[in-house]
Parts: sequence; structure tokens; C-alpha cells
Amino acid sequence: MYYEKLMKELSLLIENNTLDLPTCQKLIINHYSLIYMCDHYYQVEHFLINKGDLLHNNDLSKIKDYDIIYCQTDFLNQFFYEILEKIDKKIILATGKANLPQIFKSELTDKILEHKNVLLWVSQNPIYDNSDKYLAFPYGIYADSGQYEFINVHAYAISLYNSINIKKTKNLINVSLSYATNPCRQKIPKVPWLTTTEYRKEIACAKFILSPIGDRDDCYRHYEAIGLGTIPISNVNELYKNIFTTNMIYNNIDEMVNMLNDDNLDLVYKEPNRDLICYEYWKDIVHKKIADIKYANSISS
Repeated sequence: MYYEKLMKELSLLIENNTLDLPTCQKLIINHYSLIYMCDHYYQVEHFLINKGDLLHNNDLSKIKDYDIIYCQTDFLNQFFYEILEKIDKKIILATGKANLPQIFKSELTDKILEHKNVLLWVSQNPIYDNSDKYLAFPYGIYADSGQYEFINVHAYAISLYNSINIKKTKNLINVSLSYATNPCRQKIPKVPWLTTTEYRKEIACAKFILSPIGDRDDCYRHYEAIGLGTIPISNVNELYKNIFTTNMIYNNIDEMVNMLNDDNLDLVYKEPNRDLICYEYWKDIVHKKIADIKYANSISS
């Protein structure tokens, strides 16, 4: 449902020559998606001027129960003491960051998860299993302009549009990747480098693609593939199964290499749930979780 709606909207925008990067950032899941969902944010970037800037304004009186507060992970310690410990409201915490380093489990994160003022923690690069109080959230597609804009959500939206009539003519593919981002990638046989257009067209033609982890487990290729109807095969850690569920095949890197050499490889293809690349899909998941918390609190009070 979400994917079909997305494609209709993208098609209309492209055909009217009105598709731009800000629009794509709000339609396709990416590392800024949680910021678009929030009521307040605690970070350096200022491109969402319609949201409450708690880092610079620090007006705690604006925070209401069930508000979503996005905190860039670099500021978690500061957020804990300057915001979380000082408010008397029950909030939804959202965390993420566009660039490395990502968040890691620590004594501080344990305190945040257990804090009485945190009703739900929604996090990119998950460090806990999903629970009543924690929800893993995707990193998504690269979203910025500048040096790498040829791979961003705007370019990807055009690739989605151009792939509508492409047939699945290949089974498992191994296409070019950045081999230096993780040692495990050195085990993958090197193949000729493709342009971004060629790369995404190749993905669209395939049923399965090797998608090893890079500088983080949650790399762009997973989502690029799923949106193009291709199932990624990856060595992500267990916590990412809460994001990808049955839309990914989970193997270690040696098993992935062996698959390339198996002439009798028998993989059963079922089209992945392309809703996973849609912002509205994940927004509804978050809001449903919040609604469930509100209901549970209403019947227990």
C-alpha cells in the first residue's frame, strides 16, 4: 500500500519535473526521517526550523507528554542531564545520526532506557532488542547533497521510477561496493566498478544481491535493493532482524561467498515488502506504538 502510493507520487512529480531533494527526503526512508517525525530536536543541524530547538533554546516548558524528541547521539550525555533529568513529562525519545560514529550500548544508554520519563526509545543502529519500550528504526538511503549526491534519495527516486518495467532476469548478483569500509568485504570477489545508474539497474534485474555490512551494519544497499524488489543477503547482527524481518536472508560472510560458487544454488524468491523504504510506513509504525502506550496508560490509571 505505502509503496504503491509512493510510486504514484514520484511518477507525478517526475513527469511534472517538480521532484527535488527536500521532497524525496520526506517520502523515502533516510537518516533524517526521525527528525521529520519529531516535535523537538537536540542537535547541531538547523534545517528543520519549524521544530523545537532544545539544544539552543532550552525551553523545557514547550515539552508535553508523548512528544517526540530527537537527540543526535553525540549529545546523549548532555541530553540526559540537561533535558531528561529536568523535565516532568513522559516523552518519546528518538536517536540517530547522519554520520559516524554510531551509538553503542553503555551504562548511559541503560540509564536512558530505564528512565521514568522515557516511554519509548526509537533508535537507528539498534543496540537493544525490540520491546514495549524500544523500537529499532532504519537508517535508510543516503539523503544529502554535495559530493555524493549521485547516490542520494533524489537520484534513488529516479532509479525507482526508471525500474518500473524492468524484469527479474538474474538470480543472485555480486555488484561493486566499497571494499575498504569493513574487513569482511575483502572476502567478496571483486567485480568491475559500475556507475550508480548501472549499479541500480543491475540490482533491479536481480532477485537476490550480496549486501555485506560496511562501516555500519545498516548500509544503504539493503534499502536500495528492497525498494527495487531485490532481497539483500547480509551478515547484519541479530538486532537488525527487527527491521528487515523476512525481507533479508541472514548469512555470515563465508556462506555468502559460497553462495556465489554454488552452481546448484536453490533460493526461493518472494518479492520483499517494498513498504520498508517508505517514510509513511515507518511513521505509522512509530505512531501505532505510541498509541498503544497511550491506551495502556489510560486503562491502568
